[in-house]
Amino acid sequence: MANHQNLIILGAPRSGTNIFRDVLCRLPGFATWPCDEINQLWRIGNARYPDDAIPVSRLNSTVRRRIRSAFRRQAAVRGCDVLVEKTCANCLRPNYVRACFPDAKFIQIVRHPFDTVLSTLERRMARRDLRYLLKKARFVPLEELPRTTVRSLLSRSARGGMRANCQWGPVLPRDVLPTGHTTPSAYAAMQWTECVKRTDDMLDSLPSEQVCRIRYEDLARCPEEVLACVVSHFDHEVAREHVESAVVEIHDRSVGRGRESVDSDAFTVLTQYATEIMCRHGYVGDADD
Repeated sequence: MANHQNLIILGAPRSGTNIFRDVLCRLPGFATWPCDEINQLWRIGNARYPDDAIPVSRLNSTVRRRIRSAFRRQAAVRGCDVLVEKTCANCLRPNYVRACFPDAKFIQIVRHPFDTVLSTLERRMARRDLRYLLKKARFVPLEELPRTTVRSLLSRSARGGMRANCQWGPVLPRDVLPTGHTTPSAYAAMQWTECVKRTDDMLDSLPSEQVCRIRYEDLARCPEEVLACVVSHFDHEVAREHVESAVVEIHDRSVGRGRESVDSDAFTVLTQYATEIMCRHGYVGDADD
């Protein structure tokens, strides 16, 4: 649709971004891309950039036009009023995303870093689904498809497609990697820190009507209230029964799972780099969140 609204979800890996995107897209008039993420589309013209923190200076008019055209086409195909997009790596380049879509609405979802780290480590060791990769490949620019395919194959180990390296998810800039901590859990902890910090900084500069912030824990425990609040904040009219049916599968069984399993490397990174961020989002102290 020519006048659709772009609604971009920003959240660190394993923060509930998938769940919330799917919940939103059960509402009338909302739709998303037919794949999990479109990172390669966001990296048009910057496929060789070494990490996912692409600076605004690398967004030229040609790249911007190609990305925006892809969004317009997708909205037209879906016939939606609101096109929901979620790519976790965007948390490392939120200003780039904003420069591409200055009128977009943004939802930030944050989850306790202990739970996020645990979930990231579990996901890192999961087997890749070929259908998942093929869906994502549809939105890889043709000129980058060979490179992306080779990179994907090389990132598997010989053990049945298990991930061999400590890196999973958004690629951090080298200058923010925690000195002396190179374990998967330390990397995951720094991912959470950088993703939340950069997103906070960008969203703080936007008018309140463009931004809505939620916590995974609140969504898990009070899904109807959270979804209704988000929809109302962006001035969308959705019947209560649609809200109720959209969140019927939401549960809070995973809240707090990481409390007893966080290791010393992740704890050290979070203590050293993320105390202020955790405090801002209510994750400091003995609260059960």
